Amino acid sequence: MIDNNTVIEPQNIFDRSCVEIDLSALKHNIREIRRITEKDADIMAVVKADAYGHGAYETAKILLENGATGLCIATMDEAVHLRRSGITARLLLLGGTDVTRYADAIRYKVDLAIFDTESAQMLSDEAVKLGGTCDIHIKLDTGMGRIGFPGTEGSSIDEIEKICSMPGLNHYGIFSHFAVADTPDDDYTRAQFDIFMSGIKELEARGITFTKKHICNSAGIMRFPEMHLDMVRAGLILYGLMPPGCPEPVKKIDLQPVMAWYAKVMHVKMIPEGASVSYGRAFIAERPTKVITVSVGYADGLSRRFSNGFELMVKGQRLPIIGKVCMDMCMLDATDFEGEIKKGDTVTIFGPGRPADELADYLGTINYEITCDVGKRVQRIFID
Repeated sequence: MIDNNTVIEPQNIFDRSCVEIDLSALKHNIREIRRITEKDADIMAVVKADAYGHGAYETAKILLENGATGLCIATMDEAVHLRRSGITARLLLLGGTDVTRYADAIRYKVDLAIFDTESAQMLSDEAVKLGGTCDIHIKLDTGMGRIGFPGTEGSSIDEIEKICSMPGLNHYGIFSHFAVADTPDDDYTRAQFDIFMSGIKELEARGITFTKKHICNSAGIMRFPEMHLDMVRAGLILYGLMPPGCPEPVKKIDLQPVMAWYAKVMHVKMIPEGASVSYGRAFIAERPTKVITVSVGYADGLSRRFSNGFELMVKGQRLPIIGKVCMDMCMLDATDFEGEIKKGDTVTIFGPGRPADELADYLGTINYEITCDVGKRVQRIFID
C-alpha cells in the first residue's frame, strides 16, 4: 500500500503493465451507495471475478470497513480465498455449487443459493454428516430465465416449503435478480418484483419467513428505492462504473472510477513508406512512420479486436494502434505526436481522460467485461 501522502508517477512503480486501484475512490463509492440505500437494508458488496478485476481481498477489506455488511461471490474457490485471507463477514455464493464443494460451504461458513430440491437434500445430508449447518438463500426466477424456482408456479412453493424443513439448513434469505432494471422497461422490473413478493407472501402464509429478502442489483439500488427490502447487492457501481444505458437514478449518486490501466513504451523507431507492421502485414505504411511498441497485448486483456484503429493515450494525445495486437505487445503510430516520446513513457489504456466505457463501446460490449478481462499478469497497484 502506498502512503496517501506520496505523489506517484505510474511509470516509476511498474515494469510493463499495471492497473492502479484507487482505494479512496472505492471508499467514496461505497459510502455513496450507503447514503442512497434505505437505512434498514444491508449492502452486500459483489466481489466475484476478483472484484470485477479490481482484487477481491484488497477491495473486500475496504468495502467492509466503509458500509458493506457482507460479500457476494460466484465460486467456492473465491469464497475459500477470502476466508483464508482473513475475511470473516457473511459470504453469499450467488450461483450454483457442485455437491463436491458442499463440505467447504459448511466448513468455511458460506451461504449458498438453492434453486432445486435435489441439491438442497444433498446439502442437508452433508450438513448432518458433518454435524454443521449451512445458511441458504432460496432463489426465485422471476423473469431472468437463468436459475431459480419458477416464481409463478404453485409447485415451487411446495418444494421450497419442503427444503425449509430439512435438517442442517437455515433458510436465511430469499432472492431474485432483475433482468432489465438498467433499461427504461420499468413495467418488466415491477412485474418481477410483484412475482417475487407474491412468492414470499405465499410462503409466509405457510409460516415460512426469511431474515433477508433481496432483489436489487446496482441499477435497482439507484432506481427503485422502494424495492430495497432487507438487503441489496451492489456490483458495478462499487467500482465507479454505471450500467450501460441505465436511466437517471432516482437519487443522484456521485461515482468515481476505481481502476486505471497503464503500459509502457518499449521501443521507438522510424519505418519507411511501404514497410509493414505486425502479423499478417495488416498495416502497410503509406509514409515514413514513427512506430512505438507498447508493453501490452491480448494476453494482458487488450483484445485483438482493437487492431488497426483503436487509440491509446500517451501524454494526453491519442495514437492509433497499427497492425495486429500481439500476445505481449502492440504498436502505435506516433508520426503526428506533438513533442518528444521516448522509451519508458506511460501509455494509458483507460483511466483519466479515457473511461473504460470507450473500450466497451468500440468492441460492442459492456464495461463489466473490460475490467474483468484485465489479465492476471498485469500488476495490481493499490493506492490510497
